[in-house]
Amino acid sequence: MPPLPSLHVTTDAISALDVDALIVPVFRGAIEGPGTEQALRAVGIADVPRDADFRGKVGEVRHLAAPGQAWGRITLVGLGRLDELSDEQVRRAMGSAIRDVATSARTVATTLALTNPSASTLRAAAEGTILGAYRYDDLLGKARPHVLTDVTFVIASSTGASADDALTRGRAHAKAQCVAARLVTQPPNLMGPEEVADAASELLPDDVDVDVWDEARLEQEGCGGLLAVARGSARPPRLVRLRYRPTDPVARVSLVGKGITFDTGGISLKRPSAIMEHMKGDMGGAAVVMGVFSALSELRIPVEVHGELCLAENMPGADAQRPSDVITIRGGTTVEVMNTDAEGRLVLADGLALAAESAPDAIVDVATLTGAVARAIGKRAIGIFANDDDLLRRLLASAEDAGEAMWHLPLWEDLRDNLDSDVADLENLGRGDEAGATMAGLFLREFVDGLPWAHLDIAGPFWQDADRYHLPRHGTGVGVRTLLRWLDPRDG
Repeated sequence: MPPLPSLHVTTDAISALDVDALIVPVFRGAIEGPGTEQALRAVGIADVPRDADFRGKVGEVRHLAAPGQAWGRITLVGLGRLDELSDEQVRRAMGSAIRDVATSARTVATTLALTNPSASTLRAAAEGTILGAYRYDDLLGKARPHVLTDVTFVIASSTGASADDALTRGRAHAKAQCVAARLVTQPPNLMGPEEVADAASELLPDDVDVDVWDEARLEQEGCGGLLAVARGSARPPRLVRLRYRPTDPVARVSLVGKGITFDTGGISLKRPSAIMEHMKGDMGGAAVVMGVFSALSELRIPVEVHGELCLAENMPGADAQRPSDVITIRGGTTVEVMNTDAEGRLVLADGLALAAESAPDAIVDVATLTGAVARAIGKRAIGIFANDDDLLRRLLASAEDAGEAMWHLPLWEDLRDNLDSDVADLENLGRGDEAGATMAGLFLREFVDGLPWAHLDIAGPFWQDADRYHLPRHGTGVGVRTLLRWLDPRDG
């Protein structure tokens, strides 16, 4: 991962800045709004050239020469319509512009934060900057050029008192998302359960306690879901237990992450096989939890946070679990395995049962759990299920603030009996009605002991094949910034 740029603010005149490139926002259809007009006048440009290729749509980029100025060029970036301006438009525009200039400009300034002089807009611009600067090129023999080191935001004097905090939090949130994105993108031969456990010990701050349970400990503790899913793989499972304990915490919560480091489907082999290349990202939930933990101490989050990373590889080996096997989850619940490709809920069951034992104020699990959720709401939104209205409301509000699309899906009680098995307490798939995402949520609910709980299904947005605005191609790390906002009372 290339070094991420340093972020600064200034109230100096634009003409006084000595940078390689100036990023100027342009609204769709006209030069209007505070950041654009004053910046262009400062460099002697009275109008923006209009053509079919640049209309000011969000994220569109156009370069102009800046003769006689301290900077080498001006980069125009579209912000969309002025009357629709939002922090998410700013985040997207800044990410697009930074990705475009990061390979050629060492120092950059931008007037983007002047479009709406507020701490929240500056924070969104900071997030877009860091996410736009990120990319995965760890394994290239010859790294692509990446020279960007510093980004300066021109701000109004009225923003000054809160500017430093906005930059600090924006950078921390986006950097944590980059941690998750990188873990998801790593090739599966380099990132099995043991390697993810090692990464937790290496990446997370010293004030996060990391306790790794190996297969012997999992057997001793009765974690039958993890053990069953991993039986077909030569790589043993791991459960990583994370603990962040601030002084005088205001609450205590648990995060549980699905960590299937590669998912073939097991004996119930995935079809078509062409989709399997993305299954290195089936540990996206665990990656999101790790990303969150990477930022807790830097942000001084006053909440005690526990984490359970449920790590296994799902392979069709000689000892793999079979459809109709019955396994025993932590706590004694027996499950008939109707489909070995519904394995994520089996490892999460162990993690949720462990989380519930300490009776936290809330439990949230994150998982690339079902293709059904993406078919229902598309690949750009998180599906959320919850058994507690207040927790649901706060997570939806946090997602909206983070610009991470999230949609509430139902836990229809009338479907619960589809989980009943003839030979065990539950079955892992659910007979009868389709509703695949809901059936998965109903299954997980069985293991939270009635505590406030939410399930985030990120199977749609965890991955994308091309850069899109501030989000990188491949692993996206979506969900990290929502959870960090939820955990921080300043975002309440």
